[in-house]
Amino acid sequence: MCNRKKSILTHIIFFTLIVSLLLPINVGATTSLEVQPRESLYLSSYGAYIHLPGNGKVQVWFDVQGAGTMDELGALTIEIWESKDGNSWTWKKSFTHDSTPGMLSYNDFFHSSHVEYQGVEGRYYKAYVCVWGGKGGKGDTRYFWTIPQPDLP
Repeated sequence: MCNRKKSILTHIIFFTLIVSLLLPINVGATTSLEVQPRESLYLSSYGAYIHLPGNGKVQVWFDVQGAGTMDELGALTIEIWESKDGNSWTWKKSFTHDSTPGMLSYNDFFHSSHVEYQGVEGRYYKAYVCVWGGKGGKGDTRYFWTIPQPDLP
């Protein structure tokens, strides 16, 4: 009788082992709650968009969040591009932090501001933005385009 119990127990353990080996294991699966490594040591998040308040006025709004308090934080350059048809683009104006107040903030963890350009009603506009976060003489930049926006009359 004792050998029969050992045999049943051995079969149960063997069956459990086989089933557990056949089940998929998602060790590398990512969930929305999992913490991912930061893309940058200096920039936590950033973005920009075009706002067209009317009469051909073009505003490029941007925001930058540092990975902690940064010595410098904001946009280094913003280029405004214009199109008649949304396909062929022409450079119109560049803004730099050297000549445009408010593009950079200092000793801050978040900065948001905008630049303005007088465009033409009925045209499309987009911007090429370079954001920056710097601390202790080092830093990081990211370059990106905004989504094109039509200036509707």
